[in-house]
Amino acid sequence: MEARVELLIWTTLSLILGVIGVNAAYRAQGGRLIQFAEHSIAGALLREIGLFIFMVGIPFSALISGASGIDLMGLGKDLAAPDNVLGFPFSDWMRGIGQAVPATLCALVVLWLAGRAAQGKEPWRIGALGVRDAFYNEVHWMFYRAAPTLWLGDPYWGAVIGVIPVVLEWVIHPDASFWVETIEGRQVLAVRLACVITSSFLCLATRNLWLMIAAHVTIQIVGSRLISHRSGQTSDQPNTSASP
Repeated sequence: MEARVELLIWTTLSLILGVIGVNAAYRAQGGRLIQFAEHSIAGALLREIGLFIFMVGIPFSALISGASGIDLMGLGKDLAAPDNVLGFPFSDWMRGIGQAVPATLCALVVLWLAGRAAQGKEPWRIGALGVRDAFYNEVHWMFYRAAPTLWLGDPYWGAVIGVIPVVLEWVIHPDASFWVETIEGRQVLAVRLACVITSSFLCLATRNLWLMIAAHVTIQIVGSRLISHRSGQTSDQPNTSASP
């Protein structure tokens, strides 16, 4: 099977699971399945396994099958080259860091300004799971960019079209109403949008997955503090786990 056709099949499978599968899980047995996943150790473990398979397992399967490639997944061109670090030469790392730092700072400034403009906020923080979510989401998003990049032969359109399935997963997610209708949810959306926009820029500028993950972690952890009220009060943390 032609690589780009196989990659399109993998991408379609991921999108179907991300849209239909997640919604079905939320509605199964009147929502008791999700309650089991959120309020029991066994359920939480199964949820983490399922999330890992969906967010990382599918892209990895496409990679080892040959449908995708390490360059399409932002892993450089040669992982085995002795002069490369995680697939990239030192010069590419320096140039990439020089692009990632200002891009991340711009995203944080926007979130800080949004936090100052918002009223009636309650403080919330993205904790250690933000690191996991950054890794999961960046791999997932890079995978969605791979098929249009391969089909069109243009990383720009790959980055633009790759945002569409990500946003579709957000819009159709059962928690979408919470994200839109509540202050905490809009804060979550703002941080996520800052992450996906910065990630798309870095995909074009550096094609370095590791820099995208680092920027994502920084925006989540620092940005969640900048956009929320810093009065020292506490509140329940909204659902910020990896999407979907």
